[in-house]
Amino acid sequence: MNKIICDSCKEQIKPVIESKHLTGGITIQYFRCNNCKVKELIDATDKDTRQKQIEYKKWAEQKGKALDVELDGLNKEEFNKLAMLMNEIEFNMNKLEKEIKEAKAELKERYEGEL
Repeated sequence: MNKIICDSCKEQIKPVIESKHLTGGITIQYFRCNNCKVKELIDATDKDTRQKQIEYKKWAEQKGKALDVELDGLNKEEFNKLAMLMNEIEFNMNKLEKEIKEAKAELKERYEGEL
């Protein structure tokens, strides 16, 4: 892992990521500065957000497979189906990415005080 600068003491540190599990399926990830001991929140997720991350990964895998399709030899109908599949994948990935970012931002704000 890369070294970072602690926001509190401005020292360069090599963070060790820790997790804390809260009631309701909330998981927060944070690191503790090994110099000043201040905890910094990295991420917060709930069960729904983690499920969306799994779905996003599946769509990304589908996109990778679709991109690996050899275009030579495809007829127009097959090409159009592939193009429609790629559009669907992009749409679903963009939608999930937006939902995940919004949920994480809300959760981070809500649970920052739990450190």
